Amino acid sequence: MSSGANSTNGAAFLKRFYNPAFVVNTISKKESRLLNLIDHMTEGAGDSYNSMNMYSDNPSGSATFSEAQERGQNAQSAAVQYNIPWFNDFQAPSVSKEMIAKTRNAKGGWIPALKNEVDSALRYSAHRRSVAFYTTGYGELATMTNAPAANGVITLGNPRTGVADRSMAYRFVKGMKLVFSASISSNALRAGQSATVLKVDRSAGTITLDTNTNAISGLAQNDIIFTKGDRQDSATPTRLRPPGLAYWIPTTAPSATDFGVDRSQDTFLYGWIIDGTTVGKPFSQCLVEAANLCSTVGNANRLVAAVSTDKFIELSNSMEDKQYTEITGRGGTGYKTIVVYADGIELPVISDKYCPNSEAYVLDPKAIKHPSIGPAPHIDDDDGNSVLRQSADSGLEARTEAFECFSNENGAATAVIKLA
Repeated sequence: MSSGANSTNGAAFLKRFYNPAFVVNTISKKESRLLNLIDHMTEGAGDSYNSMNMYSDNPSGSATFSEAQERGQNAQSAAVQYNIPWFNDFQAPSVSKEMIAKTRNAKGGWIPALKNEVDSALRYSAHRRSVAFYTTGYGELATMTNAPAANGVITLGNPRTGVADRSMAYRFVKGMKLVFSASISSNALRAGQSATVLKVDRSAGTITLDTNTNAISGLAQNDIIFTKGDRQDSATPTRLRPPGLAYWIPTTAPSATDFGVDRSQDTFLYGWIIDGTTVGKPFSQCLVEAANLCSTVGNANRLVAAVSTDKFIELSNSMEDKQYTEITGRGGTGYKTIVVYADGIELPVISDKYCPNSEAYVLDPKAIKHPSIGPAPHIDDDDGNSVLRQSADSGLEARTEAFECFSNENGAATAVIKLA
């Protein structure tokens, strides 16, 4: 007896069950904790996101009227306009012909398999967006800190510092296809070479590939790792992924012009850079400094700090832990919530597994925007075609898509802390 499930039933199921509200709520539960706090604006349109950023006031004030008038007429308010392109992201969950055949007599047929695949695609979409939120837009995932060898093991490091960092392992999942380059944005890819992730060890900060690393032509120690399709094969690549916090709040003052703006002209265009690698300067002191600057200078009304899971544990362990005796009831250790106080403002500290060990961010969530054309992601059903398409193996394929970017619209209310 046939289940009666066909592509029309499947398309109706997707449209009904995966409505925009359901998709957004699903994504928010799985993505970066900090990314979930910022403003998501889905009304984007046009060929780019245009953001006016006021970083200084009109310097027209003077005790001499003629000078005040000249400044007021000639200087105008100091402002820049970013023209940020939309960055694409696609998912293509599918149900094979074999699966359709095997479930022909089952209740609901292959619809449960379709739901499982779409759910997985949405989780992975949240993962990709969360990874991008902490990168510079070239799709960089990590660096290979060990030399190529007769095995597939790679010890992961931060792609921008080259330092071993086990938190990078959270950026990988089994089955990812990877490509490599000598740099994030200054070299072509290693000649057509790719490899697939067989194993992820998040405790050790390693991944294992399906081939020996010394068999990948040109692969070298300190090479940068990318998801295939996220990095253009060029020595001067164009960004294919949305630049995130590593771009908008850099650890080194920017010098180049991007998106139509030279940010080197004013620190308010990229935020505070606090060096937490200084000997004798504890992490907690850096958080206080960042909170004070973002509040008193950046006029932030609300702040949050995001740190890696390792750094959250380190911060918790470094704080004073009082011991009590003769107490009845439950005992405990550690901190459920860590709050930093600075000049009239409270700074809650949250751990985010996507945040690198080498950086921590303090910011007003209202300063960082996530614009998109429609929800990011959404089920692709607005082109007049069926939601379920024929895929290459004669099965059925759904599609999700996103057109999005990130922006920092009040750099003075954002800060990065460089950590050892």
